[in-house]
Amino acid sequence: MSERPTVAIVSNSLTPYRLHLHRRIVREMPEIRLASVFTHGESNSPWRGAAPPDIAPVEFGPDEPSAQQSRPRFAFHEWRKGGRIIAWLREHGVRAVVVLGYNDPGRIRLIRWCRRNGIPCFLFGDSNIRGDRATGLKRAIKSASVPRILSWCTGVLCCGSLGREYFQRYGVPGDRIFEFPYEPDYDRIRHVAAETIDEARRRFALDPERRRIVYSGRLAAEKRVDLLLSAFAALAAERPNWDLILIGGGPLARTLPTQVPQALANRVQWAGFIDNQDLVSAVYRCCDVLALPSDYEPWAVVVSEALAAGLAVVASDMVGAAPELVHHGVNGYVFPHGDVAGLAVCLREVTAPGRTEELRRAAPSVLEDWRRRSDPVAGLRRALQFAHVIGSP
Repeated sequence: MSERPTVAIVSNSLTPYRLHLHRRIVREMPEIRLASVFTHGESNSPWRGAAPPDIAPVEFGPDEPSAQQSRPRFAFHEWRKGGRIIAWLREHGVRAVVVLGYNDPGRIRLIRWCRRNGIPCFLFGDSNIRGDRATGLKRAIKSASVPRILSWCTGVLCCGSLGREYFQRYGVPGDRIFEFPYEPDYDRIRHVAAETIDEARRRFALDPERRRIVYSGRLAAEKRVDLLLSAFAALAAERPNWDLILIGGGPLARTLPTQVPQALANRVQWAGFIDNQDLVSAVYRCCDVLALPSDYEPWAVVVSEALAAGLAVVASDMVGAAPELVHHGVNGYVFPHGDVAGLAVCLREVTAPGRTEELRRAAPSVLEDWRRRSDPVAGLRRALQFAHVIGSP
């Protein structure tokens, strides 16, 4: 076992879905030794908790927020951090590296070092082609730099079909693209304890006799929660037994509630950020529909969470997970981003009497079909076999 190759996954900070995936890799890929390298200690959501020893964590910025990594004033700091990571990789004889993102000088330095030293390096990105909307000078810079960075990589790991198209746009051959989607702990969502569901009902005053649309995510401009509030207001009179609950915090946490008409104030619940994945799952279990109206959403692991909880889904066409996990008219609906009338139509359809149950019944089969076709552990194994880091079965 001492000859197992060490594979380092370099990510910015620990989140519940990353912890779940790293634990799966440790459990299901005994042919490698995993090193979980974290460059920052704080994600863009205030998840708490230290990285557990079973995923072999190595921390290079435990007190630093990940939001700073792409800011120009931290460029030199991140570049130097990249050098410290390289020294650690060299010292520990790491045989392959997975780098999450290329949005700071430290990561680019690391990718370039791997290239020069013959270390297989795979770039993971959740970008999707529909969100690739840069124009002008930014487009010119991206078109010149991204293909060059990607050419230094052995291959890339993407989340789904829109991610594959994104990397192909920048010159990555199809045989060097491997699917490695974000995923939650499905079993944990499905088997959330009854007492946790009861706690959610009490804590958020969720009447079991009413039906609910849930939003889960940051309260930020690109998430278009304002659109969801407007669409809900447009159909509220037609659906008097339906409420809306919003999970999450962010820069618009104070201003968005002012957009709710006073007559609907008691039908819109603001849960805030919930730092307990089981409690989030319990809230899902008290709801019927997930709505995700984002103008920019590279992937959206919340869609997988919602399907695991048996919800129907309404998502914008910018959501990276939508082509794989939201089959229009089967388990939910997809609407053109920014179109409040289109969102209202979809919400009206998904909340129609009898229709909600039909869509929800389809959720498990859609999710299981996707999981059979695109498993992240299988994708990582194929990538490492491609690079001859591990042998074929």
